[in-house]
Amino acid sequence: MIAKSMEGYVKGSSAIRAMFEEGARLAKIYGKENVYDFSLGNPNVEPPDEIKQSLIDILESEEPTFVHGYMNNAGYEDVRNTIAQHLNKLHGTQFTEKNILMTVGAAGGLNVTLKTLIDPQDEVITFAPYFGEYRSYAANYGAELVVIPPNIPTFQPDLNKLEENITPKTKAIIINSPNNPTGVIYSEDTIKKIAGILTSKEKEFGTDIYLIADEPYRELAYDGQ
Repeated sequence: MIAKSMEGYVKGSSAIRAMFEEGARLAKIYGKENVYDFSLGNPNVEPPDEIKQSLIDILESEEPTFVHGYMNNAGYEDVRNTIAQHLNKLHGTQFTEKNILMTVGAAGGLNVTLKTLIDPQDEVITFAPYFGEYRSYAANYGAELVVIPPNIPTFQPDLNKLEENITPKTKAIIINSPNNPTGVIYSEDTIKKIAGILTSKEKEFGTDIYLIADEPYRELAYDGQ
């Protein structure tokens, strides 16, 4: 018998994944070209030839025991350094490889972060509408997900509600900008006000509240925002 908690996860499994599986089933019946799957955001164009060639070069030039062996937990140092320098160039920061931790996708990164921060009965705040898996990620470590409604029609977070819902149990806040599913980008004013609220609440409760920025769509923000 599987764990009762896992039974609950299965019953409430991701609607996005269910849509993906249904799309795959229908594609077998009606042909892939006749099914338009907008669930997981898989690419619909081939990657640049340089990507393919880079993978070939690695396999041909690196020692096989290196390619197929373990790396250190944080990821390859040269890769982390390259990413740090890229971020520094974009944002004027001063990161080094010591500030970078490689994970298998954003879901892995969020789970590592929450596992590092969360104790059972802690609270994690996020803003609606939100990526549905956040609730599962918080539950993985015994935390409650507290959802703050948006201001409509702007879909910027309702900061009054945020302030009201921060408690001594609040350990982290997840922001997702550009947002999935609305595409809304939180304004600079919104970000500064969130920072001010967190600073004030930390002083009030004598706690640390971590701001987790989930930004997988950052490179899809256009119009100079």
